[in-house]
Amino acid sequence: MARHRRPREHRGHRTRRQRRLGRPGHRHGLHRQHRDRARRRRHRPLLLRPQLRLVHLLRRTAPVGSGPPVTGARRTAVLLAALALAATGCEAGGAADADGPLPDLTVDTEVTSTIDYVALGDSFSAGPFIGTMRTDPQGCARSLDNYPAFLADWLDVASYTDVSCSAAVTADLYAPMTMFDGNTARPQLDAVTAETDLVTIGMGGNDFAIYDSLIKCQDGAPCPVADLTADARKVAGRIEQAVRRIQKAAPDASVYVVGYPDILPTEGTCDAVGVTADVLGPVAEIAGQLNASLERGATAAGASYVDMEAVSEGHDVCAKGKAWVNGPRFRAGIAAPFHPKINGMRAVAAEVYTTITGEEPEVTEYAEPDPDTIVLNEG
Repeated sequence: MARHRRPREHRGHRTRRQRRLGRPGHRHGLHRQHRDRARRRRHRPLLLRPQLRLVHLLRRTAPVGSGPPVTGARRTAVLLAALALAATGCEAGGAADADGPLPDLTVDTEVTSTIDYVALGDSFSAGPFIGTMRTDPQGCARSLDNYPAFLADWLDVASYTDVSCSAAVTADLYAPMTMFDGNTARPQLDAVTAETDLVTIGMGGNDFAIYDSLIKCQDGAPCPVADLTADARKVAGRIEQAVRRIQKAAPDASVYVVGYPDILPTEGTCDAVGVTADVLGPVAEIAGQLNASLERGATAAGASYVDMEAVSEGHDVCAKGKAWVNGPRFRAGIAAPFHPKINGMRAVAAEVYTTITGEEPEVTEYAEPDPDTIVLNEG
C-alpha cells in the first residue's frame, strides 16, 4: 500500500470548521473549552511534555546487564532525546551563554511523532454512516470520523492505515473478506509490517454471529443464553491468536485490544430498546462476557486491553442526550442502528489515547489527521 495524499472528495469541497473541545467528559463524551485554540498546532513551540508522551507508547524493558536493542522504540527514544536537547538550546559548536537571552524554542517545521499506526477491526471501529464515508474501499462503510481517525489525529502519527471493515470477523484478518457491495477486501493483517509501531484491534463481536444473535434476542426471539455465553468465551482464543500474529508481523509494535462500549442498559429498559428489562438482562450479561473474553485474549498474548465497558456506563442507547450509541433506526450521517455515533467514537479514542500516553487528549470536534499521513487502501 502506497502513501498518497487524500483526494479532496474525501472531505468534500468545503473544509469543515474545526473546534477544539477540551478534555472528554461525561456529557456527549467531552467538555467544551471556552478559550480559542488553533485548528492544528503546526510550527508550534517545541515543548518537552507533548514529545515525552510517546515514551509511554514505545517503552521497552531491556534485560538486566544488556544494552538497549536497536528497535523502532529505540529509534523513537533517540529522536525524543534529540528533540529534548534542541529544546534546551544546545547547538553544535558551543553551549548557550548563561547570562545571555533565552534561546528561541520555536521550530519552523512540523513537529510530529514517528508512529506508524495501523487500525484493525469491525464496524465498531469502522463507524458505518458517521458523517462522510471513505471510499477505499466503499464496501467497508468506514467513516472519516471513527475512533482510529481521532487517535491518529491526536497522536500526530507519521502514517495512518485504517483497514477496519464493517461486518468483519477475526478470520478476515488472515483471508480476503467479501464486503456488503460484493467486492473483496484484502486480509486486514496485510497492513501490518515490520515498520508498524502501534496497532489497535477491535473485533470479535461478529464471530459465531454473537451480535446478530443478541439483536434477535432483543427482538423477542428465544435467546440461547448458554450457547451464546459459550461462544463469547471462545473469542478469547481467537483474539490471542490475532495478537500473536500481529506481534509476529510487527515485533516492535505496541498492540491495544479495544473493548466494546455498553450498547444496551445494564438495568431497566426504554422505548428505544422496545423489550422488557427481563429480556435485556441476559443480553447484557453476554455482552459483558464478550468483553471479558477480549481482555483475557489480550492479556494472554501480552497486549494491552482498553476497557470501554466501564467508561461507557450511562451512555447506552437509553441515555437520550448522553447516549454514545444510535438507537434502532438507520440514520444516515449519524450512525448505523445500535452503533457508536461520533461522540461515542471520540470517547473511545480518548480512552485509547489515555491508555497509551497516560494523559488526556485535547479533544477535537472532528477527526482530521494530516492528509499526508493517510495510507489509502487498495480496492
